[in-house]
Amino acid sequence: MVREEVHRLQSRVEVLEQKLQLVLAPLHSLASRATEHGPQDPGSLLAHSFQQLDRIDSLSEQVSFLEEQLGSCSCKKDL
Repeated sequence: MVREEVHRLQSRVEVLEQKLQLVLAPLHSLASRATEHGPQDPGSLLAHSFQQLDRIDSLSEQVSFLEEQLGSCSCKKDL
C-alpha cells in the first residue's frame, strides 16, 4: 500500500516535470527566434511570457507539494 502510494506520487512528479518541459519549450523557441530576428511585438511577447511563468509557478507549487508528501511519507523506511 505504501509502496503503491510512493510509486503514484513519483509518477505524478514525473508527469509534472514533463509538463514543465513542454511549457519551457516555447520559451526557448521564442528566445532563439528573438535573437535570430530581433524582438517581435514586445507586448505580446511579454503577455505570453507572463502566462508561461504562471504555468511554471503552478507546476512548481504542485511539485513542491508532492515532494513534501514524499518527504513526510513513512514509506521511506520501507524502501
